[in-house]
Amino acid sequence: MPARARFLLVQTQGTSALQLTDDTLAAASATTASEAARRYAGALFDLAKEKGELATIAGDLKTVESLAADSEDLTRLLESPAFAREDKVKALVAVAGEEGLSKTATSFLGTMAQNGRSGDLLGAARYFDELYAKERGVKRAVARTATKMNADQRARLEQVLAKAVGSDVELETEVDSALVGGIQLRIGSTLIDASVAAKLDRMNTAMKGA
Repeated sequence: MPARARFLLVQTQGTSALQLTDDTLAAASATTASEAARRYAGALFDLAKEKGELATIAGDLKTVESLAADSEDLTRLLESPAFAREDKVKALVAVAGEEGLSKTATSFLGTMAQNGRSGDLLGAARYFDELYAKERGVKRAVARTATKMNADQRARLEQVLAKAVGSDVELETEVDSALVGGIQLRIGSTLIDASVAAKLDRMNTAMKGA
């Protein structure tokens, strides 16, 4: 059996759901949250590639990430152990239906919730995005700034990053007023912090230790 967890498509109360085999489920439960997210994402990637659905699943997971970013209730549902697994499954399947997500993506959401891994869902979505970018030969980058970047700034940054990493770069931008100034860059899973706030924190730490 391959290192990545293999998924089996089964029928659960009339709804397609993905289910881990017993041995791979045991392996996943013994890992850290980050490792579990990677296992699930890797398994989904393999399945999506086999079915020719990489672009579709990538878009579906982006939708889930966006929904979670805009909804405290959805984030709480994913992360809180106060909700029963069955309730999480029903809620996520309902959300997927409302958003028109694919059957494969819907099954994936249900499986993670049923296996008690809903808290790893967003991490899995991000890692799937990395795998998809690697498959296409591009680097994924996220730039977080204190104020919104304009089109020219974004274009210049994309050019600089492409030259630095030696490949095409797909850039997403986020605004975080807590940065004070400067920029935080994440290329793949690597965080490059060049913000003023981070520098001030390091200065404060150094002064306290003096």
